[in-house]
Amino acid sequence: MAKKNKEKRLKIALIGYGAISQMLFDVFKEKKPPIDIIGVLVRPGRAKATRKKVGRKVAVVEDLKSLLKLKPDVVVEAASQQAVREWGETILRKGYDFMVIATGAYGDPRLWKKHKAAAAESGARLRLPAGAIAGLDGLLAMRLGKLERVKYTSIKPPHAWSGTPAETDFDLPSIKVPTVIFQGTPADAGRLYPKNANLAVTVALCGAGLKRTEIELVADPTLPPGTNASRLEVVSDSGELRLERLGKAMPDNPKTGVLTALTMADDLMKMVRSSDW
Repeated sequence: MAKKNKEKRLKIALIGYGAISQMLFDVFKEKKPPIDIIGVLVRPGRAKATRKKVGRKVAVVEDLKSLLKLKPDVVVEAASQQAVREWGETILRKGYDFMVIATGAYGDPRLWKKHKAAAAESGARLRLPAGAIAGLDGLLAMRLGKLERVKYTSIKPPHAWSGTPAETDFDLPSIKVPTVIFQGTPADAGRLYPKNANLAVTVALCGAGLKRTEIELVADPTLPPGTNASRLEVVSDSGELRLERLGKAMPDNPKTGVLTALTMADDLMKMVRSSDW
């Protein structure tokens, strides 16, 4: 009898060690897929504290060169738009797959084209998980026809918009009813609300583009505690889609939904599954 080949394990390296990265560690520990987190890139001065949390088997580094020396199969950004802008092109040009969740950085079409070109030249893949939304599979299919209208609405409690322009334009603690705090383009939403509205750009890139996608951001004090919500509306020649989502926010970060980390984990697990499901 032929000897069974040893199971190939996926090696991933994380940029950032916040709520998303911590949840990835937890999910992989519980579900036990053939995936190993081999390294984490953190800001200078944070390595010692991070090592205590992740254990000895995970390398903790403070520069990209050291992270890439680990030879990961995928580099996973779980940090910020700045990390995407600063390191994305280098990662892709060197041939490493790059998973991006801070897609608001691609509100800059020049950066989007540059990263796609870098991936095409090296053979790497730019991986873009859905994040805290559902329905992108339908939108991607519908764009093969004619999209007549795409609107994305992000709904979060008032305190989740603290530290954003909304804090200047509105008295957030005094909001008593659902209030629109932003209407505009995906690029402006991603730029002005970099920790809240990356999905505005994700929806645009999956559908009608940066110029033809409507974005609305809402502060809603009537949401159940610890949740946020979103709404996706699509009208096309193949039909219409209307999807509403209510999800839990990260316990320590009301700006980010739990589903964000779960879609990242699922996309990585698809790479080691024998079927799409």
